[in-house]
Amino acid sequence: MDTLQLFFVYAVITILMAPLLVVYGLPFIAIARVFDHFAQLWFKDSTRFVLSCGIASLGIAPMYDEYRSPLPMYVHWLQGDSVGLGLGFVLASFVVTWIVVVLQVRQIQHLRGRHAA
Repeated sequence: MDTLQLFFVYAVITILMAPLLVVYGLPFIAIARVFDHFAQLWFKDSTRFVLSCGIASLGIAPMYDEYRSPLPMYVHWLQGDSVGLGLGFVLASFVVTWIVVVLQVRQIQHLRGRHAA
């Protein structure tokens, strides 16, 4: 399969499975919220925001098995699975997920601010 075509296949699978990934990531999202609350004493808002989004992304970032089934990275690691895609893919998946989480949280904050005014 062509590389660009393979990229689009993974993108479509990830978009369609995003609700399931978020459900799997709920424990990490809860930890990120708790961290955000307690870290107010030690970190500036921007640093706290970046770290909280990173924690949430750890629970959502997908890894794929041989059937192209996306599950969060931690699920594969807890099961002892080896997907063989390498550290580069894991880091890329985390970074892309982190960017999407940051953009989504910013959008939600913007919408909440507009409705509050």
